[in-house]
Amino acid sequence: MLSILFVILYGISNSLTKSTSVSQEIELPKKINKSRVYRDNQKDIVKYIVDVINNGSARFYFKGGVMEGGYIPKENAADVACFVYELSGKKCNKSYAKDAELYFSSSCAGCHGSDGKGIDKTYPNLSKNPLLGITK
Repeated sequence: MLSILFVILYGISNSLTKSTSVSQEIELPKKINKSRVYRDNQKDIVKYIVDVINNGSARFYFKGGVMEGGYIPKENAADVACFVYELSGKKCNKSYAKDAELYFSSSCAGCHGSDGKGIDKTYPNLSKNPLLGITK
């Protein structure tokens, strides 16, 4: 009986200490450089998208929370970035693998929608022009 009480108290204690404040939830991962500036051209926009795919983003405080990086293998990030770039209606100059759309559908569309327009302001719209986060 005493051990059961101990387990219950331990669980309550852990749940109280693990609750985080909003500022803790949106803390930027250390590997993201907040001061990066990307000019408004295709090469830099694709580079920005690759950075977000690989390293994640906590820049905009969406209801969906922090996006962690690494959902897509690094070797496929540039292809998916070109696919995302084209969601805004622009044509990517670099050809990309056909499986980029498959990676997007399986790894990104759950939050950003199959059309990249985001989901109910919980996750960002990737089809905006200019893309959210691009600084001129």
